[in-house]
Amino acid sequence: MDYKNEKMNGYILAGGKSTRMGMDKGLMMLKGKAIIQHIIEQTTPLMGNVIIVSNDIEYEKFGLKVIGDIIKDIGPAGGIHAAMSDMQINRSFIVSCDMPFVTPDSIEFMLRQAEDFQITLPVHNGKVQTLFGIYSKDCLDNWAKLIEQGIVKLQEMILHFKLKKINVDNNELFNDLLFTNINDKNDYNAILKQSNYGN
Repeated sequence: MDYKNEKMNGYILAGGKSTRMGMDKGLMMLKGKAIIQHIIEQTTPLMGNVIIVSNDIEYEKFGLKVIGDIIKDIGPAGGIHAAMSDMQINRSFIVSCDMPFVTPDSIEFMLRQAEDFQITLPVHNGKVQTLFGIYSKDCLDNWAKLIEQGIVKLQEMILHFKLKKINVDNNELFNDLLFTNINDKNDYNAILKQSNYGN
């Protein structure tokens, strides 16, 4: 299937400056490029468009459409809400800006698994990976209602939708490095070491 012809979009959530990192994670350097640039390069081959979700105008330098949160200061739930609000077709791929080791093969695997589910997410080491998956625009109204009710934790929000969870522990397309998030400087240094990359 040619997903590009279907014009499925990819949304990269780049919320802004991390309080623990002291800077925006997506703009940190890895192998001479911003982390988000690695994600852009890996997602672009499969997507009709790649859109950055961020309130930071600095992301405009990557030459892609940048949209801001409609509902601010609620973390990734707000970014996903903004992405759903922007979707022109029903289904899109959503990924966090601090996952530089995503690959076209891992993304394509998820696209093929989506079927008629509202949300399709991988499960790795027993944890549902909410920031690497397929989300449908038809979640938007209920997603907004959950936010109004003060429910903004992704692990709780996804339970209110037709959800497909895929265990990828034994799938060679997925590994620990792919799902490594950069939450603090130790995580960043570990990624530099594991990848044999540098800044």
